[in-house]
Amino acid sequence: MIPPGGEGKIELKVNLKGFHGNVQKSATIFSNDPKNPRVNLVMKGKIRTLIETRPGSTVFFQGQADQLGEKSIDIITASKPFQITKVESNLGDKIAYEVETVEAGRQYRLDVKNRVAEGTYRGFIKIYTDMVQKPEILIRVAGTIEGVISVRPQSIVVGKLGPNQPVRSGKVLVISNLNKPFKITKVDYDDSVLAVSQNPLPQGRVGYSLEITPKLEGLTKHKITRERLEVKLTIQTSVDPQEKHEVKVYLLNR
Repeated sequence: MIPPGGEGKIELKVNLKGFHGNVQKSATIFSNDPKNPRVNLVMKGKIRTLIETRPGSTVFFQGQADQLGEKSIDIITASKPFQITKVESNLGDKIAYEVETVEAGRQYRLDVKNRVAEGTYRGFIKIYTDMVQKPEILIRVAGTIEGVISVRPQSIVVGKLGPNQPVRSGKVLVISNLNKPFKITKVDYDDSVLAVSQNPLPQGRVGYSLEITPKLEGLTKHKITRERLEVKLTIQTSVDPQEKHEVKVYLLNR
């Protein structure tokens, strides 16, 4: 309680973990002062990290594998020199990475390459240093790698989502990333619970649209009482007859 004409002290604590660069935080004080019932306090500052990663701490690969180049992140200190002692990743052979010295103790460069022909992944590269205040640097790495044929999405939901909801169908697109004609040679699925129809995409796009329609009566016929059933749909094309593109279909009956 601060008496009229008196003084008081307000202590504010700000958690700046993970911040760097210019930062602005504010707090609002409410009181019964008729002239100033609300007062805003603004705190400004510039956070300098011990070790900075440029242009950021994330590497993302997207597109066809043969069109993806190497990506680099510079690891820089503006204060205390440091050494990198170890580098590890949880992505196995999905990526290749290497750290090179730009200026010993001051700047290093992490080079990352995609090694996946097709598919998605998400993980990290962890860089260990001898700096007590910053023993680890975490670099997030993700990839969405497309082959000659793309199937989108890779999972869909169909069926009855609620007691008063209409039956919902879904759509899967099978597209040529090279914009070259091809054929769907086989679509494999459980036809007791799904119906699939195939149509070419409109002019200007090379590929097909697969309409996925649920057969809820099939669930009753097979005495499936679960509200959710996962069904696998597999697509093969003339581009690579042995390659199978898989879509997960979640069939709801609520």
